[in-house]
Amino acid sequence: MKKLAGVLCALLILALSASALAETMTISLIGDCTVGDQYKYRGYKSSFTYKITQAGLDYPFSLVADMFAADDLTVANCEGVLTNRSPGKNAKFMTLGAGMEFAQVFSLGNVDVCNTANNHAKDFGNKGLEDTFAALEAVGIGAFGDEITYTTTIKGVKIGFVGYTYPITEPKLQRYEKMINQLRAEGCTFIIASAHWGKEESLNINLQQREGAPALIDTGADMVYGHGSHTLQPIQVYKGKLIFYSLSNFTFGANAAPKDDDTAVIQVTYDINPDGTMTVAELTAIPFKMHKDKDFRPYPIEDEAGKLKVWKKLVFSKAKDPDSGLPESFLTTGYADLRTKEAAE
Repeated sequence: MKKLAGVLCALLILALSASALAETMTISLIGDCTVGDQYKYRGYKSSFTYKITQAGLDYPFSLVADMFAADDLTVANCEGVLTNRSPGKNAKFMTLGAGMEFAQVFSLGNVDVCNTANNHAKDFGNKGLEDTFAALEAVGIGAFGDEITYTTTIKGVKIGFVGYTYPITEPKLQRYEKMINQLRAEGCTFIIASAHWGKEESLNINLQQREGAPALIDTGADMVYGHGSHTLQPIQVYKGKLIFYSLSNFTFGANAAPKDDDTAVIQVTYDINPDGTMTVAELTAIPFKMHKDKDFRPYPIEDEAGKLKVWKKLVFSKAKDPDSGLPESFLTTGYADLRTKEAAE
């Protein structure tokens, strides 16, 4: 009997050790990044391209580059065009972009993948969008958007990316579903659906987001990565999957002094399952400001009141809103252990 008990104890220890040593993956997410400026202001001493040319292309991400180097995957929204073309006579009022060499801002910052599906993707026409893909790919950045998906394999997990911009209505959701099914057929076991949407400068989600985000999870996405409102909007745990409705701006050359300059680096740690799927384990929101003295370099918030303000924006509070599914402690720590029963309820 003692021998049997000893064997069972040894097996339990082995099982616990295996669990403790289970491989994990950490994904960092940031919001809108305009690596460039409004074309009409290019060359002004207050512009992104002027300031970053003077400071160095590594400057915008210089306070986060080490953090992003230490994770497994960093994803950003590239809101602007990387091209050496001019926008032409019929350029819209806010035409955003920079020369192709500015793609190095992302690579020097250790960003791995960029979404390009947003309302500024074609500010320089179809050729400008082609240049953006070429510029990103030339410096080793994965790119996706609209009908172009992207896949990468990390720690044995094949991750797929699909993204569209507003309006995200039923026809657009059908396009997501088609692309998600295609990515599954290509062997992806984890799919990130990027969505550029939301009312600008609003802290609250709109109807498209409210209906669309859960629909994307139900369609087969494993994470919804939202951006576009230029503000932080809440996070939701839905059926064990994470929805980020909007992650504000990060380095944002389109506006040196936005009304709300709160932002965050979101880091999610997943447990990697034997079949290549992943289960969400931990969530950390690291509060940042978008700039100091209009220098386009995000910096971490140090004061407690500033941190609490950011974390509050990431949790639903209105009766009509869905339950964020985050533990109450998230409001004071910015951290959630999503393995726990408390966080899942």
